[in-house]
Amino acid sequence: MRTVTLQSPPYAALSIPPAPSSSSFSFRNSTLFFNTCLPQFRASSSASTRFALDASSIQTASTTELDAVSAFSEIVPDTVIFDDFEKFPPTAATVSSSLLLGICGLPDTIFRNAVDMALADSECYGLENTEARLSCFSSKALVNVGGDMAKLVPGRVSTEVDARLAYDTHAIIRKVHDLLKLYNDISIPPQRLLFKIPSTWQGIEAARLLESEGIQTHLTFVYRYLFGVIFLLNALSFEVHM
Repeated sequence: MRTVTLQSPPYAALSIPPAPSSSSFSFRNSTLFFNTCLPQFRASSSASTRFALDASSIQTASTTELDAVSAFSEIVPDTVIFDDFEKFPPTAATVSSSLLLGICGLPDTIFRNAVDMALADSECYGLENTEARLSCFSSKALVNVGGDMAKLVPGRVSTEVDARLAYDTHAIIRKVHDLLKLYNDISIPPQRLLFKIPSTWQGIEAARLLESEGIQTHLTFVYRYLFGVIFLLNALSFEVHM
């Protein structure tokens, strides 16, 4: 049996859940807010060769800000209503709880059937524990939508790990393994997948251990320089929220 060794956090705030506050968003609401309202920058392996930009070309009338950003960064739409794949073909995709919420609110989207199939899954209905049953429905929906997206984009599909597991390393690892199995059941290879993990210390540890298994991950909700340094020292991918 494999032994998992966890490292101690160098900074206590990374491993302690935030105290509830009446003047702040709840964790779930803030997740939805940041996913939908703040820009996300993702680094690619070829980014270092494309950072030099010609300022004059950015200022021309025929070039948009999107064109300028696309010159040195990969653009990944994170929206449920992005159906114009021919005019703006994305190279990668992301599946999250906020995306599922948007799909449920838009019955005409091309991904609605994927969610409906998950909600009709007999295996999930057979679970007696309410929390386990809801988690099963959520995982099936994420994977069904992710599977459909994998058919539309040439790159990777990023799948969100439940943010409620942010302070439990072993639970994060179990969830990723469960999602991988579900993707395997619909013939999506692990090489096409990324798993988005909250950047708590437990999340960092989970990502480090998963990466050692050959499972690709990236950390999200990065707002501090210290976090970025820790990720770089562990050779982990991450998103920067501005």
